Amino acid sequence: MDSNLSLTANQTRQNIMTAFWDLYTEKRIEKITVTQICTRAGYNRSTFYKYFLDVYDVLDKIEEQIITPEMLEKSVVSYLLSDNKKLAFEQIILLFEKSSGYIPVLLGDHGDSAFRHKLMSKLIPVVSSHFHISIDSNKSTKYILEYQSAAIFNTIANWYANEKDIPDEEFIQLLLSISTNGVQRELIKNVFPVTL
Repeated sequence: MDSNLSLTANQTRQNIMTAFWDLYTEKRIEKITVTQICTRAGYNRSTFYKYFLDVYDVLDKIEEQIITPEMLEKSVVSYLLSDNKKLAFEQIILLFEKSSGYIPVLLGDHGDSAFRHKLMSKLIPVVSSHFHISIDSNKSTKYILEYQSAAIFNTIANWYANEKDIPDEEFIQLLLSISTNGVQRELIKNVFPVTL
């Protein structure tokens, strides 16, 4: 019987999170109320407060679920260590796909401005562990990781916001070229293409 209660409780919690997310994709979190979430989910406010402190707590719980250090290690970091950078970018995009649309929204214009920081706080320890480096003793490494990951994650989020306006393979190749050749060279190549 307890397992049924637990299953029911998990389903109720998930229904509330889904109702919140539906609202969050439509408007900023400041405009979402507990009453709106409860109405959409079909529960009363006391049920909401059994599972969450407030609207922001729902968002935190969703963010905790969609990206874990284990997911980052399995899907991204292990591929970064290989020589196949294309595969690494494919895995990053797959991580976006598996998030059921959460990551592009969270990194988008109406998303959670703190999400990128939360993502980095999970990513940096995983990368540091793989490369056997201490971010505390090597300050520039932290900025390198911030720069590269912000560029990649924000570019992918923008691509999703633009409804993936270029084909996947072309987009992955673009990310690879920018990361390998640098922004300046890729801009020059795209603005002044060589004609034969």
